[in-house]
Amino acid sequence: MARERGFLGKVMVSILTLFAVIGLIAMVLSVINPYLNPKQFIWTSFFGLAFWEIFLFNVLVFGALLLLWSRMVWIAVLALIVAVPGVRKSYSFGKPKEESDFIRVMSYNVHMFNHLDDEISKEDFAYKVINMVREQNPDILCCQEFDAFKPKTKRTKCIEDFAESTGFQYVYYNTKRNYGGNVIFSKYPLTKVSDDIGMGKEVTSGVMVSVDAGEKGRFYVANMHLLSFQLTNDEIRVLTNSTEHRDQLDTIGMTVARKLKYAFERRSDEIDEILESMPMFHGPIIMCGDFNDTPMSFTYRQMQKAGFVDSFTKVGRGIKPTYAGELPLMRIDYIWGNGQIKPLKFNRIRRKSSDHYPVVLDFKIQR
Repeated sequence: MARERGFLGKVMVSILTLFAVIGLIAMVLSVINPYLNPKQFIWTSFFGLAFWEIFLFNVLVFGALLLLWSRMVWIAVLALIVAVPGVRKSYSFGKPKEESDFIRVMSYNVHMFNHLDDEISKEDFAYKVINMVREQNPDILCCQEFDAFKPKTKRTKCIEDFAESTGFQYVYYNTKRNYGGNVIFSKYPLTKVSDDIGMGKEVTSGVMVSVDAGEKGRFYVANMHLLSFQLTNDEIRVLTNSTEHRDQLDTIGMTVARKLKYAFERRSDEIDEILESMPMFHGPIIMCGDFNDTPMSFTYRQMQKAGFVDSFTKVGRGIKPTYAGELPLMRIDYIWGNGQIKPLKFNRIRRKSSDHYPVVLDFKIQR
């Protein structure tokens, strides 16, 4: 495959070979990350977060080495082979199923009704969400970061007004002040699960209810919101435009690294706390919300180990990132189901209002 090339060609091949080795190492670290608890080994978490960027880097190196007819292309090929498990988690080839009498659940982090365009008021944003919910017509709506959106109006009253405007008869949320803003709206009767079985306790990370959908079946719905990275817009701007902010990169880079490290470790605790209570539930379970972790994360792996299926990988299509901010290709919002949930159709609604996109799943209960 190799052929005679001049000095410049040899230099280019040497540089690309170095890039290929770096890309292979980065890809290995990204793919093994889900198997490592960040509390024991934190550094692979950063590589897991950047899976698609690392994958694209390896594709470009592969293409360049191939164009130069270098035998070193095998390194890039190996990196792409190593990436296969990550691609299977992060890219879906699923096929939707058309069935009647399905149940539709929608999950949306409404970002405290702070629109990405600061010129839009909270109340105007809330009405945009109301109109979108009416269009999608879900049976269950799980909101995260639900906040008061009318001036001088309490959150509880805003929740009531939102439910009335969207046609939901039943609502459940944490009564404690500022506990995550996790609200479940439903067209079917809801029952709070017992405090004695863990998820019934009002905790910041989520709430859980039992839903009686009549002939369609009974099931549990958990609405989750795990700790975010808590990055500011300025910090994200510096990271995504590093060449324009070199003078700030060192200082902000360290701050961002500390925030990422804390969030990775804290979410590993949160997911353990959540899943410890799951064996106490018997029946179909839907767990949805903002998990703030990608498919190449320890959190995602723990959900899989507990027997939950990422519905997007079964009936979704493509990559479908759910983070709408400046960090690209991040799918961090999920609708999971246990073995008694049959996914039918998954949709990510590309409405750029919040810093998240809403996700919708049609499903049936396995009889």
